[in-house]
Formats: sequence, C-alpha cells, structure tokens
Amino acid sequence: MRASLESLQRLFAESLETAQRPVLAQLRTDAALQKARIDLYRNNVRSHRRDALASAYPVLLALVGETYFNALSKAYAHDHPSRSGDLNRFGAALPEFIERYETDPQYRYFADLTRLEWSLHVAHYAADATTLTQAEWAAIRPDDLLDARLAIHPACALIASRHAIADIWKAHQPGGSFPTRIDSPSYALVVRPRWHPNVLVQSAAAHAAFGALQRGATLDEALDAAFGIDAEFNFTSQWREWIATSAITGLVHDARP
Repeated sequence: MRASLESLQRLFAESLETAQRPVLAQLRTDAALQKARIDLYRNNVRSHRRDALASAYPVLLALVGETYFNALSKAYAHDHPSRSGDLNRFGAALPEFIERYETDPQYRYFADLTRLEWSLHVAHYAADATTLTQAEWAAIRPDDLLDARLAIHPACALIASRHAIADIWKAHQPGGSFPTRIDSPSYALVVRPRWHPNVLVQSAAAHAAFGALQRGATLDEALDAAFGIDAEFNFTSQWREWIATSAITGLVHDARP
C-alpha cells in the first residue's frame, strides 16, 4: 500500500533532520537520486537556519568564528527545530541553549551576550510608538509628572549581567574597542530611536528606575528605587537620555471612568 501524502510529508521532514532517510523506503523510485535530493534539501535547510542565527547574533559569530558557530547552529537546530515559517523567530531559545552548551567558565558571558543580541533583534521588529515632543513634555507640571505612569517604547528591553556585555557589544560597532575587563557588571537598555536599535549603558540605579517604570510604577516610585541604590543618581541627565532615545514615549492615561 502506498503511504499517504501526510505520512510521506512527515517522513520527508524526519529525513531532513537525521542521517537516516525513512522516506526512501516508501518511494518506488531511484533511491540514489532521491538520496541526493534529500541531502540537498537538508543542506539548504541547515544553511537557512544558520544564516538566521547569524543575522540575529552577529557579535557572537564575530567572537567565536565560523567553525564554532556552525557547530552551535547544528546542535541548536537539533534541540530546537523551527516551529514557525518565520525564521526570524528561530533563535529565541539560543541564550538558554548556549548556557548549557558552553561549559567553559571563561565564556559564561556568551549567554547574557546572546540575550542582549536577541533583544536587539526583537527590537528591530517591534511596533512603533508616537512620542511626545519636547514642547509637550515641557508643558507637563513637575508634580503631575512625578505622579504619572510613563509609557515605554515597545522595543525597549533591560538586560543586567555580571559581565561587560554592553561594552562587548559596543566593541563590535564602528569605532568600538574591547573592554579591559569582561567580569564587571553591566546594565544595558535596548532602545530604538528612529527605527535603529541601539544599546544604552546604564548605572544600577537607572536600571532599577527603568525597570520600575516598565512594571507600571509612577515616576516618583521609580526615583525612590533609583535613589535607594545611589543617593547621587543624576536623574536629569538620565531623563534626557531616555527622552532623546524615545525609551519613554509619553504618559499612561488612566482608562477608568
């Protein structure tokens, strides 16, 4: 009995993932020819997956080189086969995977670096938001601003690490230089001003304040979190940077009657 189309499709998919080719046993045709075709499909699939990861993780690729990255891509695809027709989503689990994959202590920062790179990748595709103008911000009374909950740009993401991942990422941008120490804590904020994802290096106090704002705290509550870490936190300078990079887009208006 001939296999059903659904059965052949399943067997074909399995043939692409393993060295075995179960689909060949179901086909009444030239096995050698079909083997060559399946190998071609498999190589194309692996190449597309690898390219999708390279697009999302260019700094990791630059750090580890082609041989390591290709082996990582193959191992990752084996454990996390694509579940979507959109390969832009394929690398979502790589930070957790590489945390298990790379066991050498000196490269433990790879996991947090990939979290930062994935946040930048996601930021590229995030929705846009309308931001208040400088004049509109200036028109808000200080007391009203302190009591307000602030709208955060959808592309923003916070990443804290025990390693200098933000500086490592910046070292791979034009004009960048590698940090002298990797084992120093860093606080990164992914932003996307004018559709260009970027990384802000922040202090622990700024990280705490922005995290509070993301969780729905008022500006006053966020400042309490910041000053609880650093009594000399420069809010004015940090505020200007958040506004300039569209990290904060406006006020959250209470929808209740």
